[in-house]
Amino acid sequence: MQDENLEKRIEEEVVDNANYIDAIKEIKQNSVSKEKYDALVAENKKLVDALVNGEEIETEQEEELKPRLDYYKAYKENKFNTDLDYWTNFLNLREATIKEYGKDPCVTGNYGLSPEGERVEPAYGEAETIDQQLGVIKDMIAEADGDPTVFSTLMQAAMKKR
Repeated sequence: MQDENLEKRIEEEVVDNANYIDAIKEIKQNSVSKEKYDALVAENKKLVDALVNGEEIETEQEEELKPRLDYYKAYKENKFNTDLDYWTNFLNLREATIKEYGKDPCVTGNYGLSPEGERVEPAYGEAETIDQQLGVIKDMIAEADGDPTVFSTLMQAAMKKR
């Protein structure tokens, strides 16, 4: 009888130790270092202070655009593995084109010229509508955070709403 009780206690201790080890592993996976935490707290404090005092908040600079032709070449070759890659390249191509030519290629296509070469003005609200639609896609790209599966799910959900 004592041997059985002793074996049960040993088994329980082994199980408890395994649970502790699993708990410690989970805590390590879901935690950050003290230095990183302190840095984030300090950054948060700066942002809150700036907001309270009405000061301008300096943000990190966006990634520098490559030349327009790099995005255009990738667009023409259409060698994208995912929708996320395609839309990221498309939006970068649009931004690089606007930066280089000062005109949005998505508005009235072909930079405001008809097939006959006549000047075409954008329809009322066209530019705003395109900005709004592409803004939704930008938000999906940001929310996906590099995960093509999440982006596809967000895109499908958006399509069902329309």
